[in-house]
Amino acid sequence: MWLPIFKYLLKFAKPGMFQLKGSGEEYEGQYVETNAGILYAGESPTDTGLELVSIDNDDMFFRGIKPVSFESETVYPTPEDYTRGFMFRYFLKNQTTGKIIEVKNINYIELIKKKYYNGSILKWIISKPAKDIFNQGYVFNGAITRNKANTKQVSFILKGLDILITEYDKFVNIESDVEGFKFEELPKKEKIRIIKQQRPNLQRKPKVKPKPFKRPTVVPILNETPEPQTTQTATSSGGGGGGGGGNQYFDSNDGSPDGGSMGNSNSSNNTLNNY
Repeated sequence: MWLPIFKYLLKFAKPGMFQLKGSGEEYEGQYVETNAGILYAGESPTDTGLELVSIDNDDMFFRGIKPVSFESETVYPTPEDYTRGFMFRYFLKNQTTGKIIEVKNINYIELIKKKYYNGSILKWIISKPAKDIFNQGYVFNGAITRNKANTKQVSFILKGLDILITEYDKFVNIESDVEGFKFEELPKKEKIRIIKQQRPNLQRKPKVKPKPFKRPTVVPILNETPEPQTTQTATSSGGGGGGGGGNQYFDSNDGSPDGGSMGNSNSSNNTLNNY
């Protein structure tokens, strides 16, 4: 298809962005976008005539293949994880968009095959105590300290993970809601019910780093040249006169500190923390 040059834009496709319509083959390289929003592989619409579609486009359904969407899943520990004291959490990062998600093991195995996804496995401690214990000069690291250390190590591979994870004691302080029974004494079905009442601790958007505090400044403004005072001399027929003066004003520019809230490798680089 021929089009005048002013009716299309020449762009470049990164891995994980587009695939060839019909075959489903992933495409990387130059492509054109027409004024009608249609995408073609090559430097012009006449190069190949091969149309491109988004890698997540519903066009994949015509081949009977449902792609795994790149979205975070709700992941919970199992009763067996509480028995051994830790769970494994599976994270992926899209190298094109920088998006990080948490998925279940079965989807991690499928998605990590894509060359444009990085992945890593995080060992997450869920056994008590949550905080460090100091006893006779010795320190026993609690779940919070250990989870922070493990997360920091994985963040060297998946940069930005440490600002998405919150609550490093998540899933640790779980308690039974059945009177007279500890969590460990409950049947598996009841344990699962209590576990599912927890909410995940992975934010969809990273925490915003606080802006630096700026101390407000006060700049006095003084009269440059004071006016001279004048007096009146009393006469024989009248009373005395008065003088004049002026007040000095200090204008303070009150400011307030800016508000703020607290807060690459491929699949061969997957790591497992054994902290």
